[in-house]
Amino acid sequence: MTTTSTARRIRRRASEALAFVAAICLAAVCALPAYAGTRDDPGGTAATAAPARGNGLDIAEGDAPSVDLHASYAALSAVPTSEQLAAAYRLADGTIAWPAADDYPLKDDANMGGMSDRGYGIRTCTDFVAWRLNRDAGSYTAPWLLTWSYLTPTGGDGVQWKYAWDAHGWPESTIPVPGAVAWFGDGMNHVGYVNSVYDDGTVLLEDYNTNPYAYDQRVVPASSIPLYLYPPPLPQ
Repeated sequence: MTTTSTARRIRRRASEALAFVAAICLAAVCALPAYAGTRDDPGGTAATAAPARGNGLDIAEGDAPSVDLHASYAALSAVPTSEQLAAAYRLADGTIAWPAADDYPLKDDANMGGMSDRGYGIRTCTDFVAWRLNRDAGSYTAPWLLTWSYLTPTGGDGVQWKYAWDAHGWPESTIPVPGAVAWFGDGMNHVGYVNSVYDDGTVLLEDYNTNPYAYDQRVVPASSIPLYLYPPPLPQ
């Protein structure tokens, strides 16, 4: 065998080995949870918000959206903007967990009892959740994408949200996913927002008006919430 042939064979094998290593590395990267959140850092930060499908919770087939999250997040920068997160949210059918913080645009509005331009009471649980659903859909200012007339046209109280979802035929489940509405049941006129779902069976909830007209966040057992209303489809 000539020296030239030997060199060619060595280069070919080296190229094949590099390709194999690259494939292994790519597979390892794809297996990592993107933007993972933890109990110690609920929801993470803007650079670490978690899109995990239930954040590790074993969700039965048909109970939650099934999407290619890696494809959804392929275009995100190292530190995604809120607009990029909202776009990814729409692609991922509502599986992004955002940082847990009071971003409600009317948090300093003293007109408690008045109505927001989303159609719910200012600084109430329902208007906060309506704001979050809009934010997650990429709607940050009026005219809002999701208002009372679309979400809960038969009544805007917290207790009525389940029945509005029933009437629309929108998905709901006892299994939480980030971005879902936590519905507290017939005896509780209250809704909240699911920020994160943890492997130990708890969820990080955010809401308004648990403390009068104020923001609150807390970790509770997922089973303590009667029902989770999954994010609605966008109006056509």
